[in-house]
Amino acid sequence: MTGPAGRRPPCWRPLAALLLAVGAAGAQPMPIMTTVGCVEPADGGFRLVRATEPQAVQERLPLEPPADAPLGSRTIRLIGTLDEFGVDRWAGHKVWAKGLLNPDAAGGTDRLNLTSITTLSDRCEP
Repeated sequence: MTGPAGRRPPCWRPLAALLLAVGAAGAQPMPIMTTVGCVEPADGGFRLVRATEPQAVQERLPLEPPADAPLGSRTIRLIGTLDEFGVDRWAGHKVWAKGLLNPDAAGGTDRLNLTSITTLSDRCEP
């Protein structure tokens, strides 16, 4: 990425330093995870209830689960730019969610940093 006269824009240098620092520290890649669950308002945000065990995406374009996909027993807090995804529209719906999973080290509720959400059914039924 270059700017005028072939120079890198000033914002590039701090970003490059950050990427190099993270790489030098041996950071591991985080896979995109998918889960099926029911959107529910909670504590000023949203969570998935009756969610399936999150699975790492193995293919570039994973197949969308069917509307009658089974539900699970997990609760996962949704985080990130929820307004941009219109998550509030899906309250009470069964959805397929994708994102970066942030496990709670203390054994509490895991968090899913949402990257995609697709409604499977307008009702949350198995």
